[in-house]
Amino acid sequence: MNSLNIEPTVNSPKVTLDFDNGLIELEGKSYPENTFDFYEPITDWLSSYFKGNAKEQTTINIKLSYFNSATSQVLFDLFDIVEDGEFENLNVNWYYDSDKKSSLKDYEDYADEFEDLNIQAVAF
Repeated sequence: MNSLNIEPTVNSPKVTLDFDNGLIELEGKSYPENTFDFYEPITDWLSSYFKGNAKEQTTINIKLSYFNSATSQVLFDLFDIVEDGEFENLNVNWYYDSDKKSSLKDYEDYADEFEDLNIQAVAF
């Protein structure tokens, strides 16, 4: 399985899907013009990864400083893929801006919905 890296733009995040190191990371702002098209190769990659290809140790870092409602739906879809997937040791980190209450609220929404993933809050 190959890694997938997408460079950031003004309205889309840096995406790191590093197969060799078991690292999945979204960083930056996410409000692409067509959110679902942007995230389609990412959801495809994750579906393949978590259906028998996951590394023994996998880390997911969500470092989104801003995301729109379409990205929010995609994040729920991504976490559904992870939750239904096969993995041994998984760490999920949600980075939030400690100066923004809404940032922590976003973390709480996902942590509550996907409590089996034990999503950890990390302030920055």
